[in-house]
Amino acid sequence: MTIFNKIILGLLVLILFQSCETIVGGDINEDPNSPIEVPVFAQMPAIQLALVDLSGGEFSRINSMLIQQVEGVARSWASFNQYTALTPNRFDSSWNNCYENILNEIKIARNSSIKDGNNHTLGILNVLEAFMLMNATDVWDNIPYSEALVGFDNPSPKYDSQSKIYEIINTRLDEAISLFQGNQGPVSPALGDVIYAGDIEKWSKTAYAIRARGKLHLKDYSGAASDALAYTSSSDNFSYQYPDENAAAQWYRFNRDRTGDIEFSPTMRALMNSTQDTNRLNVIDNTFETNHPYLVADFNQELVTYREMQFIIAEASARGANDQAGYNAYMNGIKSSFARLGLGDAEFNEYITQAGVDPGVGNLTLEGVMKQKYVAMFLQSEAYSDWRRTGFPTIFPTSGNAVPVRWDYPSSEYLYNENISNGDISIFTNRVGWNQ
Repeated sequence: MTIFNKIILGLLVLILFQSCETIVGGDINEDPNSPIEVPVFAQMPAIQLALVDLSGGEFSRINSMLIQQVEGVARSWASFNQYTALTPNRFDSSWNNCYENILNEIKIARNSSIKDGNNHTLGILNVLEAFMLMNATDVWDNIPYSEALVGFDNPSPKYDSQSKIYEIINTRLDEAISLFQGNQGPVSPALGDVIYAGDIEKWSKTAYAIRARGKLHLKDYSGAASDALAYTSSSDNFSYQYPDENAAAQWYRFNRDRTGDIEFSPTMRALMNSTQDTNRLNVIDNTFETNHPYLVADFNQELVTYREMQFIIAEASARGANDQAGYNAYMNGIKSSFARLGLGDAEFNEYITQAGVDPGVGNLTLEGVMKQKYVAMFLQSEAYSDWRRTGFPTIFPTSGNAVPVRWDYPSSEYLYNENISNGDISIFTNRVGWNQ
């Protein structure tokens, strides 16, 4: 049995024991099938895994398709690829997972952590919430938050502006960094943490890295580059290693259950061929099925990475000083991408001799940096934000005259939330706040 399975089994036993204890004793007015409180360390794995699954699932598939790293070629995904089926109901599952399985659970766990004085655990929850909120507002723009997550007490929460959501994100991250510098509290954060096993130094680095991504969105390039320095190697990556076929990664599950629906995109293939990027293509440009050499069952699903941070530093340099540090970061980002695909120094050194790859110190361009980041961020949903921010690489609509620049709200919001006006949102023209 894997460590992952042992953790989950132990937590299930604990929850079952608590439920049984409630049935045997306790207040007769309590619902024996609904434990009043679950320990935070029992909630944490479910929250983290829901976040990883959503990031590596719907967010990765839809965003990677929109920027043509992959393409939908069969069944419903062929329609999604042509944008015709990107209707509100397409986004119901992502919205529900975001609010019900992640943000609501984080709210409950945060309240418990505050009450019990578990400061480091609270800091971790702050980081998780900030990451989820950023991902949500970056595709949906204004979203409910300040009046949300109260169930039937308010079925129509107001929509907070994206600028307000970013204020909340930054507050959570700043609080997390401060909490990580103090006492952990009575319970070790290692209990239930399936990402960093309670390593607070890595959680603190990730708070800075997420803040770097946010500053980049808001055009604070120097601030983004400064925060991006928090990650010093790929060992800092905010990621989760799926264990095996019994608890497999999202892309493996999709390719197993929907074989042939999504394949590698000709757009990305052409871009990589233009710089003779043969070695990386040999790894990722394979039929999307369970024997794909990269999209394996025990895939390490990345959420924020060292190579992304290096490209943030490189982009800031290309927009300003165009200095040695920016050039070094650019090369580090490319090299880290090769390592991610199991390729070594020989393949990397061969590649950087290709025309248009190594411009030399002082000659970075925004387009050059973003093209390399686009390849390095293969299947990372953040690449969709990069394309919307910069317009690089150049891609053309698969149908019609425009590529979608946002997600639509889910059908549930149009049906039940009176604060949203049906028909007002266009995924082609209504850009999110930082992309105006």
